[in-house]
Amino acid sequence: MNRFKKAITSEQTALIFLLKLLILLCVVKSIFFIYNYQNNHGWEIQKASNVFSILLWSLYYDAVCISLVSIPFFTVALFRVKPTLLFIAAALSVFLIVFSLILNIADVFYFPFHRQRANADLFYVLKNPFNYSGSAVWLIVTVMLVFAFVACRYFWTQYKKIVAAKLRGTSFFISFLLPVIILGSLLIGHSKKMIPTRPLTDLNAVQVPLAQNSFHTLLYSVYRSKESSIPLNVYFTKGEQNAFFSINKKNSHVAGTPRNIILFIMESVPGEFLDPGNIIKPAFPFLDSLLEHATYYNNAFSYSYSSNKGITALLTGIPTITDIPLYHSGFASIHKTAVGKMLEQKNYSSSFFIGDNYDDFGFAKCCNWAGIQQYYCMQNIAGYKKMEKHSMGLQDEYVLNFMQQQLQQQKSPFFSTFYNISTHYPNDLTNLYKKKLANIDAPAPVKSMMYYDDCLKQFFKEASTRSWFKNTVFIFSSDHWANPGNGTNHNDIVNSFRIPVFIFDPAVNKKQVISNTVSQLDIMNTVLAYAGIKAPITGYGNSLLDTVAENRTVFTKINNSVYQAINNEYVLGFDADEEKRLYCYNYITDIKRAKNILPGKFAAADSLELHMKAFLQTAASHYRDRNNFYK
Repeated sequence: MNRFKKAITSEQTALIFLLKLLILLCVVKSIFFIYNYQNNHGWEIQKASNVFSILLWSLYYDAVCISLVSIPFFTVALFRVKPTLLFIAAALSVFLIVFSLILNIADVFYFPFHRQRANADLFYVLKNPFNYSGSAVWLIVTVMLVFAFVACRYFWTQYKKIVAAKLRGTSFFISFLLPVIILGSLLIGHSKKMIPTRPLTDLNAVQVPLAQNSFHTLLYSVYRSKESSIPLNVYFTKGEQNAFFSINKKNSHVAGTPRNIILFIMESVPGEFLDPGNIIKPAFPFLDSLLEHATYYNNAFSYSYSSNKGITALLTGIPTITDIPLYHSGFASIHKTAVGKMLEQKNYSSSFFIGDNYDDFGFAKCCNWAGIQQYYCMQNIAGYKKMEKHSMGLQDEYVLNFMQQQLQQQKSPFFSTFYNISTHYPNDLTNLYKKKLANIDAPAPVKSMMYYDDCLKQFFKEASTRSWFKNTVFIFSSDHWANPGNGTNHNDIVNSFRIPVFIFDPAVNKKQVISNTVSQLDIMNTVLAYAGIKAPITGYGNSLLDTVAENRTVFTKINNSVYQAINNEYVLGFDADEEKRLYCYNYITDIKRAKNILPGKFAAADSLELHMKAFLQTAASHYRDRNNFYK
């Protein structure tokens, strides 16, 4: 015992340093908790046991993070090595510590948009915010750089003290053994703690990010980037699986004459903005007038929370089950229906328009992958350098004007997609609109939508005079939900996937509201139906021209492990890693999601679970067995 006390005393400098790191991460976690408290329904903490479980898991994963960043130095410190090697190991640990801190701090502010802790997807979106960033973004960058500099100096000073102790003969065996034990615990037990969603055994899906550490989630995501994110669990025979869920689709109802098709992908537009039945809906004069002559689907859901997964779902009808964008992953050769190539066989021309820089978010890759012939971005527009910019790129009015010109030259029939950016955070406005809306008391997302509404008004005013207009179908869908910013808290497991989906057909010119459940995964099939194509189609959705099933089930992805099955009444949460259902709510009557009908047997939950398992088995098989899936 005396030897142990003596060892503890001799390693006091290192052990106190590790304790300080743990306290620092706890402070960052507390800020994360407070900053995101309101938008996450108070983290759904209802009793003291919730707090206790969150604290235990949070401390555990923060300790894992500290072990990961400190193990390089203390491994080297076990041996008699030259001081130079000790300082190199110390420099590596300092870098890892500062990097992990910056990740966790960044997630405090990025979490409201990404809805989960940092993962490998971060590497594919990181550069975009800096293209045309405003002063706020550069202020944040400056603060982070200053923080990194100060943190590096502080931690380097601490490590110099530890190196000095090592050179005096301290072994640091306990300082090495402690991280080894903590890291070893990740692999112990049936449910391995290496999986960042392991706390789902004690916490609900909303609370899990409180327990996680961003450095751990990023490393795990990178580690799994070469494989699909969900395991291949076999629940059914192939025949049973196809009975519940098949991706071999055939459109029953198609246009007799191929139509021109324009798809408007609306960036970060929540369902609350356009749902006619929403009592807090803002007024958007042009789109509201268009809805008087359109078919609106008021129970439509996005597949995920991010743009790169949204565009994949919309253009290919395939859900992304990888952390990184599917078109960037090793699964890009997955068997799919390339919408552009299939339309080309029907003599269609195809094009895509966006105000971003070329290939921001990998969208140029995605379009080429989907077989779309022409990709137009900011650099294609003459004089773009003198035009007003959004933080994400060129303002919508300029891109819509350019698109109008290109459509005049494009041969019919055509399929064109416009992906707007004005409604993306930080919702920058042109100088004219800043003045025009200066006296209007509305949140930034609403004001940017008002601007986009006016841009669309001008586009349709001119388009209606064109020869191609009457034979054109206009399909609108958001890429994902975003907070409407009106002070009402709709940010929950169901409403945070609600998006506007509607179709305006000048040849029909009829108002209709359909309340059956639909998904953005339905859009590709719908595009092909308007082109007169019945089959063969590989996709996870159905054409909206076909009769929408009354109690159809659609699927959403909350994070790397948790998926949801939603029908007209109920939502079921399912952990794909642990193979268990987490919750089931009647989201129509249980507005606050307070009455989880699980555990226990319940027909609605059992049915949703069967559909969910069939969906997951299909997706996992589709991704893994790319060559033999259809044989």
